[in-house]
Amino acid sequence: MFKYTYIFLTIFLLFIAPVFAQNKLQKQADSAQAVFMTIRIEDTTQILQTGNYIINNTSSYNQKFDVLERTSVMYFLVNNLNKSIAYAFKAKDMAEKSADPEMMAQGYGSIANLYSHLNLTEKARPYLNQAIQQIERMPQGDKKFRLKALSHLELGNLDLNDKNYKGANNNYKQSLQQFNLVKNIDRSNYHYRRSLYNIGNSYKYLRQTDSAEIYLTKALAKKGNEETDLKYFINASLAEVYSLRGEYKRSIDTLQKVLKDPDFDIITLKTDIYLTLSRNYKSIGDNTNYTVYNEKHIALRDTVKSNELKAINTAFNVEQKDFSASIQESEKNNRWLVYGIIGIVLISFCTIIYINQKKKRERLVYQSIIKRLKIQAEILPVSDEDIQEDTKSIYNVPTLVEEEILDGLQKFEDTEGYRNPKLTVSMLAVQLKTNPAYLSAVIKSQKDKNFNTYINELRIRYICNKIHTHREYEKYKISYLAEDCGFTSHSAFSTVFKKVTGISPSVFLREEENSYANKSLA
Repeated sequence: MFKYTYIFLTIFLLFIAPVFAQNKLQKQADSAQAVFMTIRIEDTTQILQTGNYIINNTSSYNQKFDVLERTSVMYFLVNNLNKSIAYAFKAKDMAEKSADPEMMAQGYGSIANLYSHLNLTEKARPYLNQAIQQIERMPQGDKKFRLKALSHLELGNLDLNDKNYKGANNNYKQSLQQFNLVKNIDRSNYHYRRSLYNIGNSYKYLRQTDSAEIYLTKALAKKGNEETDLKYFINASLAEVYSLRGEYKRSIDTLQKVLKDPDFDIITLKTDIYLTLSRNYKSIGDNTNYTVYNEKHIALRDTVKSNELKAINTAFNVEQKDFSASIQESEKNNRWLVYGIIGIVLISFCTIIYINQKKKRERLVYQSIIKRLKIQAEILPVSDEDIQEDTKSIYNVPTLVEEEILDGLQKFEDTEGYRNPKLTVSMLAVQLKTNPAYLSAVIKSQKDKNFNTYINELRIRYICNKIHTHREYEKYKISYLAEDCGFTSHSAFSTVFKKVTGISPSVFLREEENSYANKSLA
């Protein structure tokens, strides 16, 4: 009898007792989870300690995901993007292990949000698309409506990064519509207020200041207890709305109030506030404060860029590790992966050859552009006799009038009048004291192109010459180069530049820099 009792106790200790121990640890983890969710997000030490305890003692993917996700948010709010991204990827991995669509949607969405914050739109979109796919797998209900609302917020952010302000505005409005489908929605909720804020912010970029102020004021009025940071962004956006209206003093007062708040410590926003303040002070003629805040902006901007670069490197490293891990896992189950890797190597090799050949072609195009610039600089003015011989009578422009227009066009080119972004054929005709029909006819006859092509080519020739003869232009952003030569948008400038020269502005800048480097080594 004693023998059987001993065997029973042995089996109990080996198999049953560990189950009770595991249940005890799980109960302790559950209790810690309840405490964890009440810890203030600013208390980083307690969040990390409690979070580590839960992860080490729970078997629940859901609990582990919540800990990792909240830790990522914590690091984001204290401006540590580097660690925020690292924990976001850990949370994503945990969600994938669970195979739960809601958890995966949140994990992918968080990474998309961080990439969007770093303006890495092309990196964000694949993760956001994965999040949307998981949301569609969820059953109808409040959770699905809420996540769809968040996905539209992120889609709007990506549109905003791409300067598609109308698209961003539409997505933010759809986000608000999805939130309103949630039963008993708390309209002081952080994300609901985010929708209002983002709608107002997008209206600001659309220069619809009245609509912007209405939504931003609504967002500010719906105060919630769960956060304090959103109000700073709302006030900063309102200040920019005031600046657009010319209400510079009101804008300054709003921003100074934010800076004086003892709880305000968002470095990225502070950088933008300094820039807005410097512009406001410059607009009212206060050069002293303009200099002070401009210098503060520049000093803090470098810190922000450094932090963002660290975060980007972390993201790329984590993705690379994920990629390597997935390859190792796949190699165990699929020997065809070896052939796939060989194929990738071959494609990479061919791609490198293609890129090198492309760069050689771009180099030749660049050299051709520089050669044309030098030739154009040496061309002598056309004589009156040549003008008269080349003039086509079908344009019905009197010879004397045509000569005056050509003289005027020469002065117009010499004084770089084409750099005026508001220039039209009618405006130039008034300047030359003629009519648009005569002006267009002469340009077509003597320049063999229409007015728009004539002006665009002058602008591109001007900026190419500036880049080639003034080294500091190589360091300017393309948006500045576009503005300097008379274009109103980055995209229009890039399109026309490539059409006229055959290469993009970035390629021209790269070749110019390489050319200078080669001269220095020679």
